[in-house]
Amino acid sequence: MQFATAERIFLKNSFCCGETDWPSPTATIYFIERCAMKKVASRPIEGIIEFVKQMGTVHEAERMIIEAGGMSIFQWAITDPNFRYDLVAFANDYVPSALNYAALLKWFQDNKLERFLSTGSLEKNIKEQEIFYQRFYGKSFRIDRKKIFVDAWRLPAIKVGLKAGSINIALLKATPEIQSEVEIQMTEVEFFFDRIMKPLKENSFRIWAEEGVDRWTNLKLAEFLRRCSPTEPEDFDAEAFKKDWAKEIIRIIKKKRVLPNVTTGALEIIFTSNLVNIPSDQIIVNKNGEIVTPDDRSYVSAIAKNVRVLSNAEGIILASQLFAKDGTYLAPNTWEWRRDLVEHQDKKTSPFASVAIVDSGGHEFGLSSAVLTAPMAAAVCVLPYNFG
Repeated sequence: MQFATAERIFLKNSFCCGETDWPSPTATIYFIERCAMKKVASRPIEGIIEFVKQMGTVHEAERMIIEAGGMSIFQWAITDPNFRYDLVAFANDYVPSALNYAALLKWFQDNKLERFLSTGSLEKNIKEQEIFYQRFYGKSFRIDRKKIFVDAWRLPAIKVGLKAGSINIALLKATPEIQSEVEIQMTEVEFFFDRIMKPLKENSFRIWAEEGVDRWTNLKLAEFLRRCSPTEPEDFDAEAFKKDWAKEIIRIIKKKRVLPNVTTGALEIIFTSNLVNIPSDQIIVNKNGEIVTPDDRSYVSAIAKNVRVLSNAEGIILASQLFAKDGTYLAPNTWEWRRDLVEHQDKKTSPFASVAIVDSGGHEFGLSSAVLTAPMAAAVCVLPYNFG
């Protein structure tokens, strides 16, 4: 499972319309990692990484040893003193690259960070997410905590964000193991809109311009969602983005080419904020855990300072959770930027690219996009961050 942090913070932009004491892995886990790297040469690199990350308990570790190389590997460790020496040396220098859920929970508790979550408890936070998804995936759906992993290098950003008030929730982006033939052809944002947000209409949830071409891009909602291309700050050439942001957006979109379809049985944890409106004095934390102040709090400057914002898919989940809980719309008084880029050259628009935004003015949830120039009076924009 992948991990990201998502901080939602206030930003404006003119637009048109140390070290941590890690839980010590067991010797068995070290043994698996070494064996996986040395003995399973045919396993793809990404497979090795996933294989190593998903070692949770000693019981699971022993099973993985057998799967990786059979019972003969146990015999090898017993009979080969050189390998045993090598194994001990490896274990002494080993620093885990990711924390599983048990280790993450311990890290939260050791650092007294659970008090900054809106639930006051990480496990309660996860349980609430599970109950939310059961509404759409069925009562039998469960959050498999063995799939929850957080890259160790991301922890400083989480810690700073929690203490700064930029984070108060662990948002889960989860998909079911079984999807329809239509769903498996969808992009991630299309899936969560169709499977999570649209059913809320039965509870009077309103979606702005769901039909028609009210957007300035002349894109219908379905077309807009299909074109949303989520990005990372490192995807951008910061100087080129400042010089000609539309041209840089097109370059990134063309480089990505075809957007990937949604993955079945996936799980990602995103640390963000579930405040209805983000305050104007929200502290901004970048992916490195640094508190930053983008020039004039703009989107372009935020990218240059390695700030990551929510994707439309993540934002749809968050907005749906807020409404499902008590009928509250996300961002009724502000506009929120998303990290999805949108190209619409074929619609003969000027400019021919834009960045996704959302708002809920007029008690309707709107999914649209905006340009990064041309002043608009009294515009309030928010950058909801993903500490990823």
